[in-house]
This record gives sequence, structure tokens and C-alpha cells, in this order.
Amino acid sequence: MSLQPLSDLSPARWLRRDPTPPALRASLGPSGFAAYARLLHAPHHDGGDRPEGHVPHRQFQALCAVLAQHTSTPEDCYFALWDGYGDIHGGDAVQFLMSFSGPMRWPGRIFTPEKPPPPEPPAFAPEVMSGPRLDVNGAEHFLFGGPIARAGQWGGRYRSGAPRDINSPNLMWPADHAWVVTTHIDHTWSGVAGSAALIDHLLSEPRLETVRARHDEGDLR
Repeated sequence: MSLQPLSDLSPARWLRRDPTPPALRASLGPSGFAAYARLLHAPHHDGGDRPEGHVPHRQFQALCAVLAQHTSTPEDCYFALWDGYGDIHGGDAVQFLMSFSGPMRWPGRIFTPEKPPPPEPPAFAPEVMSGPRLDVNGAEHFLFGGPIARAGQWGGRYRSGAPRDINSPNLMWPADHAWVVTTHIDHTWSGVAGSAALIDHLLSEPRLETVRARHDEGDLR
């Protein structure tokens, strides 16, 4: 079972009312938390660069396992997903992404062009695609709700029925506001705001690479 898309954006009202400058809030979360940290995204398996705007799957699972222990509402959380990912909107964007996956197809006739497959539909239902968006520092996001155990399970599928692995959440928090995790699309790290106990737990978790951070615009450089 996947997360549920939400048309009611009021659960994010407390974040939008925070006086923190928008760029800082979108990178390290709102003010008022006891401690802050940067979660460094794990490099690609081939030793390449750290991914921007995305927490790799195994690292994300480890993060969520820690977060679940530091909220009284692990079954009631909120997740925002940037609406700019090509895999969300279907059509040519999805066909381009899919063209680099799967085995090479041999043509049935050498001189007959392969018939192009029908375009992929958007990842979500029409009412979701046309619904309200959550503005995060000038970027629009879909808002979803559900348990932390289903984080990243957006419910989007390809025409074949296979699930669409779109991206890790760009913003997430529990209903009790115990913590906030931000993953800016241009950063190779995610910001975590929470209790001192949460940050200490993240720093001691061997599956994660985490460093302390200051809630200060100067620390974003």
C-alpha cells in the first residue's frame, strides 16, 4: 500500500509560518529545533559523485528506521515531492528515461522501423496532477500522507504495471512535528532538524554519514 496524495495542504502551514528565510528553511528546516545535521548522500556504487536531491535507497531506509524511533506519530507523517521530476508527468519525458533501461531489443525486420510504444501516462491520477501544490522556496511539490515505513512509496506505476521509482521525498515530517528532513534538489546532502537525541542517534548510526550543522544561512555555503 502506497502513500496517499493530499489535496489539503494545511498540515504544512506550521512550516510556512516559520520566520526562517525561505532558502534556509528549504535546506535545513525551520527554526526552533534543539539540533541540526547534514546527512551526506552516499556516492554511487562506481565511486562517482554524491547524488543531488536524492537519498539512495539503502541509506534512506536506514534514515527512516532512526526517524521512526524519535516521533510519537510514526504512522502519521507527511511527505512532499517536487513536481519537476520528468518521471511524474509521463509522455516524452518518461519514454526518454525508459529508453536507457532494460535489455536491447532486436528488430523483427531490419528495414522496418520499430513501432514506437504508446506514451506513458502521468504517474498519478488526473485529480492529483491538477490538484494543489505545496510551495517550498518557490518550487511546487505534491503532498502525501502516511506512515514513515512507506516513505518514498508514491504509488505511481508504468503502463506495464511496474512501480515508478521516482525519488526520495524532498521534505518530510511527522504529525507531532518532532523532526523535519529536507532534501533540496540541488544539494548532495539532506538537512535534518530534531531533538538532540535524534541527531546523536544519526551521528552514531554506522549506515549513515552525518555531520552536525548550524541553523544559519552562512552554513549553506
